[in-house]
Formats: sequence, structure tokens, C-alpha cells
Amino acid sequence: MDPSVAAREINLGVGSLTLHFATWGEPTPDRPAVLMVHGLTVSHMEFAELGPALAAAGHYVIAPDLRGRGQSDKPAHGYSISIHAHDLLTLCDALGVRTFNYVGHSLGAIIGLYLGALYPQRVGKLVLIDAGGKIPDDTAQAIGASVSRLGVVYPSLDAYMGLMRQLPVVKWNPFWERNFQYDAEVHADGTVTSRVPKAAIEEESMQLYFTRTEALPQVVRAPSLVLRAELGTLAPDRGFVLPAEEAERLRTVIPDCRLIVVPDTNHYTIIESPQVQQAAIEFLGTPAE
Repeated sequence: MDPSVAAREINLGVGSLTLHFATWGEPTPDRPAVLMVHGLTVSHMEFAELGPALAAAGHYVIAPDLRGRGQSDKPAHGYSISIHAHDLLTLCDALGVRTFNYVGHSLGAIIGLYLGALYPQRVGKLVLIDAGGKIPDDTAQAIGASVSRLGVVYPSLDAYMGLMRQLPVVKWNPFWERNFQYDAEVHADGTVTSRVPKAAIEEESMQLYFTRTEALPQVVRAPSLVLRAELGTLAPDRGFVLPAEEAERLRTVIPDCRLIVVPDTNHYTIIESPQVQQAAIEFLGTPAE
């Protein structure tokens, strides 16, 4: 990460709601931006290291909080990959971004497959981080450690952060400290909840269950880089959001697709891996390429 590349934090009306997003770097009209989309229960802060690194390589990076997350609006209803895709395209339209390269982690990767399949004229290259089209049956269990905080009222910020520091799926460091500090919503009485409404994730999960996401990869034609975590979240060999067989299917059915297994990472820690950062920079190239 280049610490000299500072984020700009912006709120913008997008249709009927306001989205919060961060940008790094400077827009260049004749070059695609890089749109970065986070996972199910987190925020743009997932990209607080990868975003500046891409900007230092010359890219203009846009990383929104999806609706229902972070500082974006949280409507009572309306959570699905198609709605997120509409929000993202509307945001890009508002920013004058016609084409973009795309980096997505987890849910963000599935949204990327959807955009690549349905809106190929908008998408240049795809970087898919630890998720594919087929969602494993044990996904809810695999991500349970992070989802369990939703809907819980914690007595204080210290209590909330103390429990987050004990999450078994991450190795606590300043990266995770910043991510969960951003997620914490402190109320007038000092209690704390996650910024992510539990009902939003329940609706999102049901929408995913009834959506044929497994059909998306075979329609994607954008050059793609798939990054898979080597380790499961439940055990080294259990709890994969992107199992080996699905990663190999992506490599096979997407015509121009490269697969990298990232060692010593799980579904969460892969996002902070230096190897992921380097692979994304090399794959996306310099803006002139």
C-alpha cells in the first residue's frame, strides 16, 4: 500500500437512496475505472489496502458500501444481486464511468459475475476473490462467525471490539481493527450494534438461494482472474466459500480465465494477502494497457 494515496469519502444520491463510497486516484476519461465491491456483511473498508495500491499503480478506484452496509442507506427491503448491480451501474453513470474493471470479494464476486454476464459492454476485466457461481451448502456455517454479530446489542464499543478481536477466522491486526471500528454504530446510550441490519442479510441470503448464480460463469466473456483461499474457515479442509471444484469450473467455462490458489489464507484473510494485491495489480496492468 502507498500511504500517500489517500481515500476520498463521498455520499451520493443514487436513485432513491444515498450510497457512501471511497475513491483513490484520479479519474481519466479515456481509461476504465476499477470498481471494487465487498462481501456480504462488511464494507468498502475491505479494500483499504488494495485500493491505494491500485491507485499507486495509476488506476482510479471506486469502492462503495453496498446498500444496507457501512454508511450507505439501509432500506427495509430490496436486497439481491440484481438490485446491487443496478445500484452500481447507476453510481458509475452518475460518476461518468462507462466502462470499468471489477474486483469483487465473496458476495462482491458473485455480483461481478452477474455484471459480466448481463452487462458485458460495461465490464473490462474481472477479479473474483474467493467466490464463484455455485454456492456451497455449508456456506452459512462457513461464514457464521462474522454473521453472528448482526442484530446483537453490545453494551459498549469496548465490549463489541473485544468480542470481534476473538473471531477465530481472522488474525487480528490494524486492518481488522479499522474494519470493525467502521462497522460499529454507537448509539446515544453508549450501546453498539453492527451497521448491517440482520434483516437485510436474511433477505439477501434468501434471494441468493432462489437465484441461479451457478449459470452465470458460462456466460461471462471478460478476461478473469480467480483467487481462491487455500484454507477453509471451519477447518483447513472444511468451510470453503469457493471449493476447489468450483474454482476449476470457473477456469474451464470462462474462456480467458486464470486461477491462483492463495496459500495460508481463508475466506476472510485472503483480502489482506500481499499475493492478492500483487496478482490484481499485474492482472489489471497499467491504465494505458
